[in-house]
Amino acid sequence: MKDLIDSQYKLEQEAKEIAMMALLEHKEYGSDVYDMMHQMVDGHQSVIYTYRATILCANCDTDNGEAQLDEIDYKAMSFNDYATKLAYAVLLDATINQYHEVTA
Repeated sequence: MKDLIDSQYKLEQEAKEIAMMALLEHKEYGSDVYDMMHQMVDGHQSVIYTYRATILCANCDTDNGEAQLDEIDYKAMSFNDYATKLAYAVLLDATINQYHEVTA
Protein backbone atom coordinates (compact mmCIF):
# COMPACT_ATOMS: atom_id res chain seq x y z
CA MET A 1 0.00 0.00 0.00
CA LYS A 2 1.35 3.42 -0.89
CA ASP A 3 2.01 6.07 1.70
CA LEU A 4 -0.76 8.46 2.61
CA ILE A 5 -0.81 11.66 0.60
CA ASP A 6 -0.59 13.97 3.58
CA SER A 7 1.26 16.94 2.12
CA GLN A 8 1.31 19.05 -1.02
CA TYR A 9 4.76 17.65 -1.83
CA LYS A 10 3.51 14.05 -1.69
CA LEU A 11 0.51 15.02 -3.82
CA GLU A 12 2.75 16.51 -6.49
CA GLN A 13 5.11 13.53 -6.43
CA GLU A 14 2.25 11.04 -6.76
CA ALA A 15 0.68 13.13 -9.53
CA LYS A 16 3.98 13.19 -11.39
CA GLU A 17 4.30 9.42 -11.09
CA ILE A 18 0.77 8.93 -12.46
CA ALA A 19 1.45 11.35 -15.32
CA MET A 20 4.64 9.51 -16.21
CA MET A 21 2.86 6.13 -16.15
CA ALA A 22 0.11 7.50 -18.40
CA LEU A 23 2.70 8.92 -20.79
CA LEU A 24 4.53 5.58 -20.90
CA GLU A 25 1.24 3.79 -21.58
CA HIS A 26 0.61 6.25 -24.42
CA LYS A 27 4.03 5.71 -25.95
CA GLU A 28 3.90 1.92 -25.69
CA TYR A 29 0.28 1.25 -26.62
CA GLY A 30 -1.08 4.47 -28.12
CA SER A 31 -3.58 4.98 -25.30
CA ASP A 32 -5.09 8.41 -24.79
CA VAL A 33 -3.01 10.10 -22.08
CA TYR A 34 -5.92 11.94 -20.48
CA ASP A 35 -8.06 8.82 -20.40
CA MET A 36 -5.21 6.90 -18.76
CA MET A 37 -4.71 9.63 -16.16
CA HIS A 38 -8.45 9.59 -15.42
CA GLN A 39 -8.47 5.80 -15.01
CA MET A 40 -5.37 5.75 -12.80
CA VAL A 41 -6.68 8.55 -10.57
CA ASP A 42 -10.17 7.04 -10.43
CA GLY A 43 -8.78 3.80 -9.00
CA HIS A 44 -6.18 5.41 -6.75
CA GLN A 45 -6.23 4.45 -3.05
CA SER A 46 -6.44 8.09 -2.03
CA VAL A 47 -9.66 8.39 -4.02
CA ILE A 48 -11.46 5.13 -3.28
CA TYR A 49 -10.76 4.93 0.46
CA THR A 50 -12.54 7.61 2.49
CA TYR A 51 -9.87 7.83 5.19
CA ARG A 52 -7.12 8.38 2.63
CA ALA A 53 -9.28 10.87 0.71
CA THR A 54 -9.95 12.83 3.89
CA ILE A 55 -6.23 12.97 4.74
CA LEU A 56 -5.42 14.19 1.21
CA CYS A 57 -8.13 16.88 1.36
CA ALA A 58 -7.15 18.04 4.84
CA ASN A 59 -3.46 18.46 4.02
CA CYS A 60 -3.32 19.59 0.40
CA ASP A 61 -4.51 22.58 -1.59
CA THR A 62 -8.07 21.76 -2.65
CA ASP A 63 -9.01 25.09 -4.29
CA ASN A 64 -8.96 23.80 -7.88
CA GLY A 65 -10.79 20.62 -6.94
CA GLU A 66 -13.47 22.57 -5.11
CA ALA A 67 -13.83 24.89 -8.10
CA GLN A 68 -14.28 21.90 -10.41
CA LEU A 69 -17.00 20.42 -8.21
CA ASP A 70 -18.71 23.83 -7.98
CA GLU A 71 -18.50 24.21 -11.75
CA ILE A 72 -20.45 21.02 -12.31
CA ASP A 73 -22.82 21.91 -9.44
CA TYR A 74 -21.94 18.71 -7.59
CA LYS A 75 -24.15 17.94 -4.60
CA ALA A 76 -22.66 15.37 -2.25
CA MET A 77 -24.88 12.78 -0.64
CA SER A 78 -22.63 12.57 2.44
CA PHE A 79 -19.30 13.69 3.85
CA ASN A 80 -17.67 10.47 2.61
CA ASP A 81 -19.05 11.06 -0.87
CA TYR A 82 -17.72 14.63 -0.93
CA ALA A 83 -14.29 13.64 0.41
CA THR A 84 -13.73 11.00 -2.27
CA LYS A 85 -15.00 13.21 -5.10
CA LEU A 86 -12.88 16.13 -3.93
CA ALA A 87 -9.81 13.90 -3.60
CA TYR A 88 -10.42 12.69 -7.17
CA ALA A 89 -10.68 16.26 -8.48
CA VAL A 90 -7.57 17.39 -6.59
CA LEU A 91 -5.44 14.42 -7.66
CA LEU A 92 -6.58 14.60 -11.29
CA ASP A 93 -5.89 18.34 -11.43
CA ALA A 94 -2.42 17.82 -9.94
CA THR A 95 -1.75 14.97 -12.37
CA ILE A 96 -2.75 17.01 -15.41
CA ASN A 97 -0.58 19.90 -14.19
CA GLN A 98 2.37 17.54 -13.73
CA TYR A 99 1.79 16.09 -17.20
CA HIS A 100 1.90 19.56 -18.73
CA GLU A 101 5.12 20.34 -16.86
CA VAL A 102 6.76 17.10 -18.01
CA THR A 103 5.75 17.56 -21.64
CA ALA A 104 6.40 21.30 -21.87
